[in-house]
Amino acid sequence: MSHKIPDVLSFQRGTIITDGLMSSIILNKNGENKTVPVKVIRHGIRGANSYPKGDNVSNIQRTETAKTHPESIGLSVIFSFKTIPAGSLMFGCSDPTFRSITDGFIDRFFVRGVPEFDEVCHRYARNILNGRWLWRNRILGETQVTASVGDKKYLSNGSRLRDFDVYTEDEQGLARAIATGLLSSDNASPAIKVEGRVLFGFTGEVEVFPSQNMVGNKPDGFARSLYKVDMISRRDLISIMGSANKNEASAGDFAADMIDMGRAALRDQKIGNAIRTIDTWYLDFSGTPIPVEPNGASLDANTVFRKGNQNASALLSNMDEMHPETTFNPGAAFLIAILIRGGVFSEKK
Repeated sequence: MSHKIPDVLSFQRGTIITDGLMSSIILNKNGENKTVPVKVIRHGIRGANSYPKGDNVSNIQRTETAKTHPESIGLSVIFSFKTIPAGSLMFGCSDPTFRSITDGFIDRFFVRGVPEFDEVCHRYARNILNGRWLWRNRILGETQVTASVGDKKYLSNGSRLRDFDVYTEDEQGLARAIATGLLSSDNASPAIKVEGRVLFGFTGEVEVFPSQNMVGNKPDGFARSLYKVDMISRRDLISIMGSANKNEASAGDFAADMIDMGRAALRDQKIGNAIRTIDTWYLDFSGTPIPVEPNGASLDANTVFRKGNQNASALLSNMDEMHPETTFNPGAAFLIAILIRGGVFSEKK
């Protein structure tokens, strides 16, 4: 029986993820690896206009770039991850009956040995170990990922990027740690420390790719803003830019040569999006997993893949009818992943 979505229905995120801090990997005098933070630098460039007006082909801009240390042999990105108890996922619900239905679904499906629950945990584990969350940085060299839970380390050897089957022993072990957090009742979820290393195969200063910031109403001549932590204070930045404009030159013409803006990082949201790119259960699946989203929205494909009775609202309305069976239920697996993702699903009268 289908149940109407309540006027108020929301779930909090079932994952806690930190920003991914970026460091250069260099060799010290003893031949041992050490790391130093990757800095975001604001600087000027002179490029070419793709669509010049008249004879003006120059494109002078100020932009931000992140590069590794001149003596680096690779890039390191570190973040921490944990899951929260499934019983804490529901944040708000205005209908006691629907709350009871949701609790029943969680009681039935958030159980070790239930194929749909196990599969979601395994897919999360694979996307951590295969380095999908490194995004464009993966192309820079050989990727190695280590996930540590206490003294136990899980390695990326054998983790694949484009499919979800035949899980390695390390992926299975990490999946158990993820499941432990979801099944706990006292917020004693295992903390998972993840490090991704990209080894260049040479020594040198290499441009790397932190998250980008979306900036509305950018000033003329400003190209892009990169995400950074431990950033320069607004007062100091204004002071530097102000001293550069004493002669009433525009910011696009001149500013301090190179400004250290802060430490480069991948935003937690971007890491989380990659880890939950596990949805292969949508209709017309063509071999490319998409992020778990209520309507199957994919920015890469610029479309939505879950319409009608395949979207989250439709499946939530019918979750009272779902029960673990011998046959794998793709809709139930998607719902498990949606509850872990979190979101607002309220429907107005």
